[in-house]
Amino acid sequence: MTHTLRCLPRPRPLRRLMTLILTLVACTASAQTLRDPAVPYGSWGEAARETAAALQGVTLVKAPGGQYQPGDAVIYLDDDKRYRAHIVSLQNGRYEVHYDGFGPTWVTYADAQEILGYQPGDQGKASVAATRGFRVGDEVRAQRGGKWYDARIVAAQGGQFKVHFDGEGASADAWLTARNLAFFPGGPHVTAPLKPGKYACNTQSYDTASQMTVFNPKGSVVLSAKGSYQYLGFQTPSTGTFKTDSASRTVSFQGGHLSGGVATPMVQRLGRFYLTAPRIGERWACGAS
Repeated sequence: MTHTLRCLPRPRPLRRLMTLILTLVACTASAQTLRDPAVPYGSWGEAARETAAALQGVTLVKAPGGQYQPGDAVIYLDDDKRYRAHIVSLQNGRYEVHYDGFGPTWVTYADAQEILGYQPGDQGKASVAATRGFRVGDEVRAQRGGKWYDARIVAAQGGQFKVHFDGEGASADAWLTARNLAFFPGGPHVTAPLKPGKYACNTQSYDTASQMTVFNPKGSVVLSAKGSYQYLGFQTPSTGTFKTDSASRTVSFQGGHLSGGVATPMVQRLGRFYLTAPRIGERWACGAS
């Protein structure tokens, strides 16, 4: 049986007043787009249905450059369903979002492509800086083979950008156009040079018996402000010099145990880098200690 809602009810002598009241309430509810985010939903299904109904025929406005800011009211795509949410923070290139209409513990992490746009009527707090073009040194998301990866722009020429993919060797570097790049949440991020200090290094492996990740210490590297380094993996420290490339932020070592080696800063992880060198024969992960 199909029920049709009439916003102008036909008068009936005995039930006219009651019908009018119920119809006006129903019509008012159908005209309401989205409830106050503080008003709780009774279920996830209710939240998804209300959001879907409110978005019928609505074109969502996206942030300039695709960069949303904490406090922005957005529509979040979760398992093919759309939910109202607010951006809480930016964490390692992902958005921390809180579901509107649910308790404070209902938060999750979303990739940029899962944020469909602002909630209707909300224009957000997008940074003007996010609309600038890509530059050498920018940390970005780069599309390769239909998937998005963390990367850094290390060169630019003729409208194309050479990117280094985080955690991969230089042989995987690729030239891409701007359409295959995106800024991380919060706008442009430029990799900062590694600061002078002590960095502890390790490798990691998976122990099948304990089903745990095991970290294997590999000693420490001390970078000085004057361009010299010490490797503290032996009883007597091994010393040499280093240079930092202004574009890629990579550090090259000369002399000592790390001679010929390269330290590559990790994308979106300040103070951490990957270290490779002919004498160590493997890749270490290092971080400020």
